[in-house]
Order: sequence, then C-alpha cells, then structure tokens
Amino acid sequence: MTRPGVLRWIGYAFGARLPTRFAPWVLHDLTCRTWFLRHLARTAVQSTPAALLALLPGPGWLKLALPLFVLFASLFMAALFSPMVREKRLYQHGYLPEVVLRDE
Repeated sequence: MTRPGVLRWIGYAFGARLPTRFAPWVLHDLTCRTWFLRHLARTAVQSTPAALLALLPGPGWLKLALPLFVLFASLFMAALFSPMVREKRLYQHGYLPEVVLRDE
C-alpha cells in the first residue's frame, strides 16, 4: 500500500483527489477502526491557518481565544458531518460507500 507524501496528504486533507495508485491507502484511511480520529486530524490541519488570527492586534487572551474557537468549531462540525464526508471521499476515489461500508 503506497502512502501519499506530505504535500499530497495536505492536498488530500483539504479535499483534493489523490491519484489512483493511492486508492488502497484511501480505502484504508476511510475504513480502518481509527477513521474518525484521522478525519479529526485532517480537520485540525485545515484549521491551522486560523493561527494567523493570533497576529491581529489586541489583548493576549483574545489572541489565544480566536484560534482556539476556530479549532473547536471546526472539530465540532467535522464530528457532526463525518459520515457524510467519509462517504463523499470514498465516492470521490472510486469506491461505492454503500458497498464498502455495508458490513458496519
């Protein structure tokens, strides 16, 4: 099973489709028992640009609170919509979610 490199993984985390040679890895990523934690990790990577909010002028507590709020809200929404995002990613990479996930 071929894993994507760092730049391809970052693109994958932001929703890009990986080349066909990574299809077995994508299937593993979306169907292993830790798929939910992997999904949250991808969401945390998507939220890293929110750290730039700490550069805005203002009190220290606000510089900490804004990025943490964005991270918390992103993780909450990711947890809420994780089954739908999982199915979309499976379909995007050539798998039929109703076939792959039917044994769960």
